Amino acid sequence: MKHILPILTLVSTLAISGCTTAVGVDNPDNSSASWSGGSLTTTYKSDVTAVFVASKRALDGMRDLGILGRVGETEHRSSEGELTGVTVYARAIGDVQVTIDINKASDATSGAECTSTSVRWGTLGNCQQSQQVIHRITQSLGR
Repeated sequence: MKHILPILTLVSTLAISGCTTAVGVDNPDNSSASWSGGSLTTTYKSDVTAVFVASKRALDGMRDLGILGRVGETEHRSSEGELTGVTVYARAIGDVQVTIDINKASDATSGAECTSTSVRWGTLGNCQQSQQVIHRITQSLGR
């Protein structure tokens, strides 16, 4: 009984902080994505605008997965006015928020420019549904 509090503390800390797990996706630019903290993140060898347009097209065609529609987007710009990222918001059945964060990034190994894309389905995240969104974005990019 005296060990319950430390065990509960450890379990809750692990649940809140989460861990990073490699997840397979059908992205030819990067066949693995990372699942961390409820978000699934992958990179594309495309610019931010192309991934943004593909994300909008993907969300608009996902009624079969319960996406009711896009509800907005927020552009992120540098001090020079260059588009560095976009956050797209959508709603799914049950008033679940779906968020896609698209940001300019650079490849860790080659240093080439790429676009990091993170999908979060709901408050705590849903890996399977996020994989479906990544799949549809990849299809919309024509990959």
